[in-house]
Amino acid sequence: MRLRTLGAALLFGMLSIGAMGCAQTTADLPKREMPAGATFSGLWYTNFGDMKLTQKSDGYTRGTFDFKGEGQVEGQVEGGVFIFEWLQPGDFQVGRREVKGKGYLVIGDDGLTMQGEWGYGDKYTGGGEWTGNKATEIYR
Repeated sequence: MRLRTLGAALLFGMLSIGAMGCAQTTADLPKREMPAGATFSGLWYTNFGDMKLTQKSDGYTRGTFDFKGEGQVEGQVEGGVFIFEWLQPGDFQVGRREVKGKGYLVIGDDGLTMQGEWGYGDKYTGGGEWTGNKATEIYR
């Protein structure tokens, strides 16, 4: 009986360590410098609809995107990479539940393109690609 309990405890411990190893961190994400004069602030045309971002001087960035309603993004710019959490609100009228996750976007050399990935829950990847082109006209 003791051996069975010990074996179960060891197996549980190994599975727990393996599960912890699956967690993604920002250390796993791409790195790059911010191109001169570039910012994530502005209107972006993305594969998830229009995205409006406001980047503060300390790198804190938040905004919205238009995909099946008004989604929200919020996070931190590190160099030329926007690391964020996203939220797609639910809609009771159409039976859609709230969905959230994480992601990252890397600004292009020209400051007018960005490309990255998104994931569900605590994952930065695995959901798909997220790309965008910055609007060159002024928006309000």
